[in-house]
Amino acid sequence: MTSAEKAKDNRLRDIYNITLDVQNKVRAEQKNCCAICGRSFETFIPFQDHEHKCCPRRLKKFCGKCNRGLICFLCNKWLVGILERQATRNLSPIELCQRVIAYLEKWNSILTKKGCYLEKEAKAVVRRKADKKNRGKTTKT
Repeated sequence: MTSAEKAKDNRLRDIYNITLDVQNKVRAEQKNCCAICGRSFETFIPFQDHEHKCCPRRLKKFCGKCNRGLICFLCNKWLVGILERQATRNLSPIELCQRVIAYLEKWNSILTKKGCYLEKEAKAVVRRKADKKNRGKTTKT
């Protein structure tokens, strides 16, 4: 092991209660990519994800039983920053995700009907047709 690898191994042992070998095996299982979004760890630094309810963050030492996979910085901020912090005693991160999905699916269908996802040229054609239709109408007062 190089001195940098030894330092990382010591840090992982001290904080996450795992070894660099274990983390490297997880990294290989994940094909050197984020477990959530698939970003390559060639470009993005991997973060050891863990369940924050198990071991409080303020301790800065974790039992190791709560370790999950390796995720990139952006997914770590999303997962921890949004899901775990927004979840409440009555609403788990999984339930919160399900609500987010339901919300996006609802609005996706509404916006599709409105023509939101059409290409710019297609939107222009739709607008011209609507304008022609509206010009032909007479208003009664």
